[in-house]
Amino acid sequence: MSPTTRMVPPKDAGFSLVELLVAMGLFGVLGSLLLGLALSTGNVTENVRALSNINEESRLAVERLSRELRQATQVTAVSLPSTSTSTDRTALTFWTDFDGNGAQDLNAADPEILTYEWDPHIDRLTLTVNDASGTSITRPLLAANVSALTLDLRSSEWRLDADGDGRTTWQELDVPAAGGNGNGVPDGPELLKLDLIGVTMTVLDGARAQTYTTRVDLRNRG
Repeated sequence: MSPTTRMVPPKDAGFSLVELLVAMGLFGVLGSLLLGLALSTGNVTENVRALSNINEESRLAVERLSRELRQATQVTAVSLPSTSTSTDRTALTFWTDFDGNGAQDLNAADPEILTYEWDPHIDRLTLTVNDASGTSITRPLLAANVSALTLDLRSSEWRLDADGDGRTTWQELDVPAAGGNGNGVPDGPELLKLDLIGVTMTVLDGARAQTYTTRVDLRNRG
């Protein structure tokens, strides 16, 4: 009887060099795609977070300006660009009689004279007040760049609406027939009649612009 011949299974020969290189290439491509996706998602998340922070900061600044204007006793000074293309500063100064003594206190614990100013040369909106010692302090109101600030100055004295468009602007208040001084700038007698202030502010986040608008009735105007 001849011995039984058994079939021995072949041993595992492993991966060939070609298969290993193909596998490494596939893993490399897949890893690059996943890394790119992760970086893209991180950038989008960071951009959304930054925009959200700018929106919140700008909204709070506009709300603060609106609240303080609403309590204002009088607008005391306004600076506007001479033309639509001018690079002159835009500023609004008003008095709020917080302590109710009827006087413009320059050293009150709660500042009564507030000046909001936009400088187009540095794209900054600042707030200037006097502290309790009477020292003038100026601080930027926003960290982001403010690319534009416009003021719309009106009065509720509709009888002085010369052109009948339903709006009494400071230009209509400036004419002598309306009691103005006719000097072409909002000051003196015109400021006494102002009680409707519109503010439009444009804030830049990189190349993206966000515009915020508020209109305030100076309900405490003296």
